[in-house]
Amino acid sequence: MAEPARVFVATLLFFVAFYMLLVPLPPFLVKAGLADWQVGLVLGTFGVAALVGRPLAGLAADRLGRRTVIWAGVLSFVVGVLAVLASAHVLWLMAARTLQALGYVAVTTAATARITDLAQPTRQGAAIARFGIAANLAMTMTPAAVDLALRRATSEQVFLAAALAAALCGLMALRFGERPIAVQEPAAVLRFWILPREIRRAWLLAALMGVGFGVWLQFLPLLALRRDVQPVGVLYAVYGLAIVLTRLLTAPWQDRGRERLLLFSGFSVMALGLGLFAFTASLPTFLAATALVAAGGGVLHPLLIALHVRQMPTALRGQAISTFYLGFDLGNGIGVWTLGFALQWWGLTALFGLAMASALVGATITTLRNPTASKLIEKKVL
Repeated sequence: MAEPARVFVATLLFFVAFYMLLVPLPPFLVKAGLADWQVGLVLGTFGVAALVGRPLAGLAADRLGRRTVIWAGVLSFVVGVLAVLASAHVLWLMAARTLQALGYVAVTTAATARITDLAQPTRQGAAIARFGIAANLAMTMTPAAVDLALRRATSEQVFLAAALAAALCGLMALRFGERPIAVQEPAAVLRFWILPREIRRAWLLAALMGVGFGVWLQFLPLLALRRDVQPVGVLYAVYGLAIVLTRLLTAPWQDRGRERLLLFSGFSVMALGLGLFAFTASLPTFLAATALVAAGGGVLHPLLIALHVRQMPTALRGQAISTFYLGFDLGNGIGVWTLGFALQWWGLTALFGLAMASALVGATITTLRNPTASKLIEKKVL
């Protein structure tokens, strides 16, 4: 098996392990005796830890090597999963969730960096698009499969299976190659915390994409319930299939020097999907809206990663990827927190309408010329 395929399969196994926790963990915490606010505290720890850990994961991937960071991430995740079974104390469970988050950001950052190492410079966008299918396949299949398995298995058994799947990822990583690690000056660590001018626009676009995706992911079940659009499970299945198809169909377009057109199209399609969610209330329109949100994300996600990679030095690819995810995660988290007040004050239409507006802002920004990025991209193409 060629190394890109090994990285894909290993990452797929890790995402399967990660998504295996989504269905059983909240009820497990309730059964363990935690109050609702404590459950929220434990689950929310993941997002906070991920925001802190993501830049460190990128820095470590460049300074210590991709394979080393993947091993460390797998170990952290497995220990975090097994620790959930050891105690029901809220502080212990928050620590366990922190280990899971640090493992998640380490593996996903280093594996994506490894894929960019293996890809030809003129095919990085396509390689990232196809690699991202691993997460989409796991998201499409795993929660539903776990839901069915829980009719016969216990939550504890599912946690053990998740730890095993992550461990298999680590075993496959033993055969990953490693690029030469460039020696960096100590001052480079400090410079990393300053967002380079060349990627500020791409970073802002990543944050705006995160706002739209976060609102869709977090509030879709509530929207479907209050507007009596069921079954909501089919919407997630449609999302998974649509984003996989989008990645496969648009991967060849990612490296042809049409970044501005693709970015504009991706944000426009996502805005249209979010607008349908805001102003309609039927299963057919929700299915179409889900496909549009997935198509927009399927175009934007790999392209924005590729732009971060192209516009930073080769020795800093890990940091470039972690910088993208930092923007995306910030948009996701802060957007959901902030727009949650719109839900409280004005309702679901305003919530999804403002998410649509954030995507339209992204589309507008892509129409503005970026001289620095344009010159760099032209050099890459030539």
